[in-house]
Amino acid sequence: MAATLALIGAPLSACQPLLPRDDTPTILPRLGAAPASGPSAQRLDENGYPLIGAFPKAAAPQVSNEEVQATRDRFANVAARATPPNDAAYQRRVGELSQIAAQQQSEAEARLRAATTGSAADAASSRAQ
Repeated sequence: MAATLALIGAPLSACQPLLPRDDTPTILPRLGAAPASGPSAQRLDENGYPLIGAFPKAAAPQVSNEEVQATRDRFANVAARATPPNDAAYQRRVGELSQIAAQQQSEAEARLRAATTGSAADAASSRAQ
């Protein structure tokens, strides 16, 4: 009898962590209102309902040729300013940074050699004792 209760109780106790700790109902968060989709070219009747099949009589207004040319000029100027004025300054800076990197590399190697020879000498003196 005890074995039967143990066999039934084991699977039920395994499901217990999946259940909520208390029996209070969970309130789901409310959905926010749908964002406005912007103006529409759909024609509406006198009550504000859309007229099905009533298409706009004209296309939406387009930007003028002057606005297009002004935008192109503005972006062309941005592209011109984004390129470096001369390559010599860039190459000089790269050379300086390469020299600094080589100097730091040689200093690091020298310190490693000194630490390695120092630890080898310490090991030799400890073996001699």
